[in-house]
Amino acid sequence: MLNNHIGIITAFENRDLLKNLTSHRGLSTVSIAGKYKAIDFPLSNFINSGIKNISILAEKNCRSLRNHVEMGKSWGLNRKNGGLFINSSDALCDTQLLNENIDFLYRQHGETVIISPTYMLANIDLKAATTFHESSKSDITVIYKKTNDTSNFINCDLLEFNELNTLTKVQCNFNQKKDQNISLEIFILKKDLLLSLIQPHENCTLPLKEIIYKSKYNLKIKGFEHKTYLSCLNSLGNYFKINLEMINSSILQEIFFNEYRPIYSKIKDSIPTHYYNKSHVKNSIISNECSIKGTVINSVLGRYVTIEEDAHVENSIILQNCTIKSGAKLKNLIIDKNVSVENGTEIEGNPFYPIVIQKKFSL
Repeated sequence: MLNNHIGIITAFENRDLLKNLTSHRGLSTVSIAGKYKAIDFPLSNFINSGIKNISILAEKNCRSLRNHVEMGKSWGLNRKNGGLFINSSDALCDTQLLNENIDFLYRQHGETVIISPTYMLANIDLKAATTFHESSKSDITVIYKKTNDTSNFINCDLLEFNELNTLTKVQCNFNQKKDQNISLEIFILKKDLLLSLIQPHENCTLPLKEIIYKSKYNLKIKGFEHKTYLSCLNSLGNYFKINLEMINSSILQEIFFNEYRPIYSKIKDSIPTHYYNKSHVKNSIISNECSIKGTVINSVLGRYVTIEEDAHVENSIILQNCTIKSGAKLKNLIIDKNVSVENGTEIEGNPFYPIVIQKKFSL
């Protein structure tokens, strides 16, 4: 177990990536598979590996993040020693914010730091990655995924390694390519090394990952391959695709119900969903405390969603506290929280460019 390691989660992703969906929340708290949030993935990866000292670097406006994590209660991080810390300010980048809260690193007794973003969704064996890091005697280890299709990872980092598995080149992925190494932007390194890298950049706006990549000329950076599912919240279309992918039972099992590495989320005590006699549900994820009287096909529903009789929802993502009234027909939509769709409303979006209905909107 890595109980002497330190976890840092950088929640400084660009909100513009998911457009209207992140106008009132950070990317770290967008809904995944109905009941989960993006932040649940790195938090769970740390907890499953035994890390109990975790800092989240977030923007100043992070109310939804604080509300969700509740100082780590659902992850067993509300502790007297260690636990979860949320550091936020109006800093321009994660490097600047980490320098502002440098005391967090000095206070921790662990010698090794693992840094992870929130917009890369994967269930990762960090214990295996750390074992590799220690045995390879590298200065820094970066986790990557080898893929034959980079179209879902536009603007992500492509990594090249030499025959000794040492990082030699980093470039941005602008076009669809085959046989590429996508960086998960997860780094393992000694605390003292991290301090020496960031302290000269106290007032710069260079992201933490860029500072680490630039050190490849002076330090030995090796790659650890992640071989299972990976997705990236880098566009609205990708967000839509990822949620619908979760309906696939094999992906759902691999990501959320791994026997040794489950994904945890905020605990909410709620009753099961009520399916009425005339309801028809097929190939969908339905969260707790929904009321289903109509038809739901190939869709993801958050908690407390009501589908009235004769309403038809297909290939859509509906977040919590929404009501779809009788006779409404919806297809290829993302509906944010607290939306009411009135009787007989018919809307169909493009499966590659879904229509987004904003929070608290009424149709």
